[in-house]
Amino acid sequence: MTPRAIVGVLALLLARGALLAVAASVLIPQGAGILLNVVIVGIDLATILVVARLVRKNGGGLRSFLGPLVLRRDLPFAGITMFALFLGLGVGTFVGNALIYAGPAPASSSPGSVPVWVGLWSLLLMPVTVAVAEELLYRGWAQERLLAVWRPWVVITVVAVAFGLQHAALSATSLGEAVVRVIATGLAGAALGILRYRGVSLWALIIGHWAFDVIGLGVPAVLRSLA
Repeated sequence: MTPRAIVGVLALLLARGALLAVAASVLIPQGAGILLNVVIVGIDLATILVVARLVRKNGGGLRSFLGPLVLRRDLPFAGITMFALFLGLGVGTFVGNALIYAGPAPASSSPGSVPVWVGLWSLLLMPVTVAVAEELLYRGWAQERLLAVWRPWVVITVVAVAFGLQHAALSATSLGEAVVRVIATGLAGAALGILRYRGVSLWALIIGHWAFDVIGLGVPAVLRSLA
């Protein structure tokens, strides 16, 4: 893998984060942060198309890149993926709050109302595209490519940092909150990177990530839309 190819992988990771940051910087100040759930799907679809093109360019296809879906194998590991996300985010948030606030984070303002269609969008569509796009890009394409040239712990750390940085601007209303979010999601990303390195399939990561986002993002959005 050439230095130019390495730069290309890193640039792709940063480009996704930059697009999310631009969208957040436009929508959140206008009080329309919930519409990020709509924009994210578009960025996810673009991410999937880019990864698919890169895979084809290297002589493969998404089906072979993902590997076979074996439910007896993948569903249990999807559960482990969910647990890793809950644990990583929980520990990361605790550590981040301790470092930034020396204790619990300050109370934030209550979230505003959500249109019903956005709630349903956030439950039925967004978790699917987020899980597929992020696992294909971070634990799939980027991690596998970088493992060809760097030590595993370096690759997992770099990819996890990029994964954390892409979440910095999402719903963050202060620098401290953004830093805590990066620490929490970065630690969760590292946990998923380790699972992938240890042989957990992309399908298991996608299913577990999807289920986690349904519970953590989709259901709360629907409840807000019905309140």
